[in-house]
Amino acid sequence: MRRHRLLPLCALLGVLCAGLLPNLEAQEAQESADLVLLIDGSQNIGAANFPFVRDLALRIIESLDVGRDTVRVSLVLYNGNPQIIFNLNSYDSKSSVLEAVKGLAYSGGDESNLGLALEEVANSLLSQTTGGRAEEGVPQMLVVVSAGPSTDDTVAGDQALKENSVITFGVTIGDTATADLEAVATDKSFVLLAPDVRALASIRDQLLQFINGVVQRNIIVQTEFTEGM
Repeated sequence: MRRHRLLPLCALLGVLCAGLLPNLEAQEAQESADLVLLIDGSQNIGAANFPFVRDLALRIIESLDVGRDTVRVSLVLYNGNPQIIFNLNSYDSKSSVLEAVKGLAYSGGDESNLGLALEEVANSLLSQTTGGRAEEGVPQMLVVVSAGPSTDDTVAGDQALKENSVITFGVTIGDTATADLEAVATDKSFVLLAPDVRALASIRDQLLQFINGVVQRNIIVQTEFTEGM
């Protein structure tokens, strides 16, 4: 049985814990990561509020060193089904990624099947086929932005992400999505609350600290193997 344990001391002190990240030596400490942005595109957000969410995605990407060998980005909207906007290997330049995000349109829909979307991320979007670099020792992370509770079960998708050592953060708009995001986040402290969409800009810097913590190997997950069960 695998158990995953966050090492918060590394994040708190900015100290790199040697020997805990596979292939770190081979990486030569290059700052890199695979990042999936998973955004609620259902009626939980609403058409009038969606531009604020799109702007958060743009500001985050603008602040990162996006490139083939540095930070790769994938973006997915979810409502009844996950809608893949682009994969990790769809674009090589930051400018191309930003142009794709600028064209992001509100999708709508009554359902917000976060569980189904998490399974898609775990099983497909972080794979080597779509540009995932887990086999090269590159850390993988997921940022979920949600404005309401999931309409399906999230257990299977959450388990698949944790088994693959994906570090998950959450941004909840209002408090109705808090319970779901705290359940799927790597740590409850990795869930940020925006009282409304206009407050998203104020939590951007804190979210970037989390993301850069993974990129710089200051936030890592240790996988433990336990016999039995």
